[in-house]
Amino acid sequence: MSGEYSVSTCRALAELFARARVVRPIRLRRYEPGTELSYEVTGVAPAARATVRLAVESFAGGGFAGQVYRVKLLAIEGGPIAGLDVGGSYALKVLRPPSARAGKFRDAVYLLGFQGAFSPQVNPAAARAAALWQKLIRRGAGIRLGSEQAVADVLATLVDEQLGACGEIGEWVQGRSWRFEVDDRLDLRKRWQRGRAVDEAELGSPEYRAKRGFMAGMVRLLHDMGAAELARQYQWWTCKSQPNVLKRLDAPACLTAVDFRPGLALLPLLPMSPGDVKLICQGMARGSLVQFDRGDLGRLQQFMHAHGEHFADLRGVLEELKAAERQYRDSLVDVTHHHVRLLHDGRLWSSILDAAAAGWKVANVTDQAATDRLRNSKLLTLAFALLGMLPPVAIIAALALIVASLARWALSPAMAALIVALAIPAPMLLGLLRRLWGRADYRRHYGRLLTSMAYFRRAVRAHVAETLITWHRAGRVGDRRALRLAARPWRFFLHWPLSLLPGRLHRFLTDRRFTWAALKYIFARPVLLYFNAAAREKWLRDMLADGQASGMLTDEEADRIRARIKEPFIQKYLQSLAVHLCTLPVTQIVSVTVAYWAGRNWGENLAQKSALVATILFLFQVTPISPGSIVRGLYVVYLVLRERNYRDYKIAVWLGFLKYIGYLAFPIQMAYRYPTLARFMAGRWATGAVHIVPVFGERGALLEHGVFDLFFNYPLTLRRRRQEKRRRKQLTPPAR
Repeated sequence: MSGEYSVSTCRALAELFARARVVRPIRLRRYEPGTELSYEVTGVAPAARATVRLAVESFAGGGFAGQVYRVKLLAIEGGPIAGLDVGGSYALKVLRPPSARAGKFRDAVYLLGFQGAFSPQVNPAAARAAALWQKLIRRGAGIRLGSEQAVADVLATLVDEQLGACGEIGEWVQGRSWRFEVDDRLDLRKRWQRGRAVDEAELGSPEYRAKRGFMAGMVRLLHDMGAAELARQYQWWTCKSQPNVLKRLDAPACLTAVDFRPGLALLPLLPMSPGDVKLICQGMARGSLVQFDRGDLGRLQQFMHAHGEHFADLRGVLEELKAAERQYRDSLVDVTHHHVRLLHDGRLWSSILDAAAAGWKVANVTDQAATDRLRNSKLLTLAFALLGMLPPVAIIAALALIVASLARWALSPAMAALIVALAIPAPMLLGLLRRLWGRADYRRHYGRLLTSMAYFRRAVRAHVAETLITWHRAGRVGDRRALRLAARPWRFFLHWPLSLLPGRLHRFLTDRRFTWAALKYIFARPVLLYFNAAAREKWLRDMLADGQASGMLTDEEADRIRARIKEPFIQKYLQSLAVHLCTLPVTQIVSVTVAYWAGRNWGENLAQKSALVATILFLFQVTPISPGSIVRGLYVVYLVLRERNYRDYKIAVWLGFLKYIGYLAFPIQMAYRYPTLARFMAGRWATGAVHIVPVFGERGALLEHGVFDLFFNYPLTLRRRRQEKRRRKQLTPPAR
């Protein structure tokens, strides 16, 4: 049940789009490995210009701020760029999210805060300022944190014309987030976190403590250098900042801060994490009602002056930063910072409108001819900007009207459907009008759609191929089905209504091979794992290989586990995991059955029946004990009775009855006999369980480690404390 997609299929679909010979270009969201790219770049320090040719080696991931690739430098023409060498591997960051939904949410939040487009993506001055800040912060890290390697280097800035976004080339940091550590002294770690005196020799979790200390030092450095808003990227209690620090694999003792590009603006009424409430208050105290990446250049200059010998070669960077910051800040309406300047400063408005027109060109919203016309007319620029703001405003207004009316029970379902029917086409029509205004190729494209049936057919095939690339990456269609749908567009449109469903469900309902494989994976595979020792061993070996690849296990640890894979207790443990997999569908089957029976027999109307079904399904999910966990717990009791051995199951026999965390029953039980395997399996469960949580479930984030501590290290801590208490009682002489 792999979630990977076929790169060759995506390329074949792109070829189908090209063969359709439509006027408009293909709408790219990201690049595939093997793609060759060419950019005109500007070095960060010094600002030399050159043309580089890159080959994409792999897609590293993406979020709200943008998408990251590992690339190889194939050639460089023009002046040399400091840090760039032909044949080297680097990180290419393009400041556009790979997900369209993430991009729309990010842009909407930024629009509310600054009344403009997302500047790091569309404004080269904003992207340049961010790179210059990072270069200076890297030098500051060398002073405060002992090494410039504590901050990833940024080498050049660029504009990606295909994706329509600014970007940068930087150092590729080969590293990992953190390793889950077995620690039965969480009580001491909590005292350490609160600043209380503890014996350092008795503390556990050295990697966890090192990262927390490093991030605290980075926050202090950023505040001292005037980058207080960038410090949010490393504030511990935002709960999602931990992946921004990696432990280098080429220098094991070195932690490195790798991300200085915030993705979401911090609005005063929209905190994104628990730690943001405090940051909002601190920002308001500084006079910054909306926070993103604004820095204090005066404070930065003071820091550089205080360490003049270290910044002697970067004075030019500071001067360029001042100019880029001024250009960047004057490109936004930004009511919360400009205030009354907006009422009287004509130069500011000229800068805002000119930057907006230039940004539309960067984002491929307008072509060069339309951009020139807009830059020559403030009235046209303002009209084009308002036209772009109307679609999200229309959608928000329609949703608000529906919610408000339903809350008062004043809106019939028919009226709600009418509002939705009017609200959905409106943004589409406005977007169409904007494309016709801004791009000559789109005007030719839509004109030929209306005048040539042959072109219309080719355009439909091109649209189908383009959409199938996105569907295939999302797992909605397999490789063979994607090519078949591209060859028969009418079958694609039968799938279109199902595109509103989650990707895997869409594929489950439409792909018999996938459906059969999914059912076999859910129901037959656990039974095979329980009865077949060879299948269990292969299962564990595959998990160990994944653990090595993700950095959760070292090669030595994985080899040590493989050498003991045939020991009886490990085989018994794997059988118990197979039983756990067998019990996973039990709760869902029982919950759906009970909900169906209750909905059919109780409730007077459809609304009551739906509410009853939803309530039953919800209760089955939140109860700490479920039908599936009861079956699992009874299996452990069966093992205890059959083997007459309570000692080896005294933890598992109780945890096994608990929902969700029952999977950790055996890892905790075997923690002292097989500590490395126990840590790995518990860590694997923790990461897999929390990755379904939006934003905070990111790999390497605090929630992931918190779940591991709660369900693995905390029980070990309780056991240690009980054992210590028992020993103290034994050593204490009885009272006379």
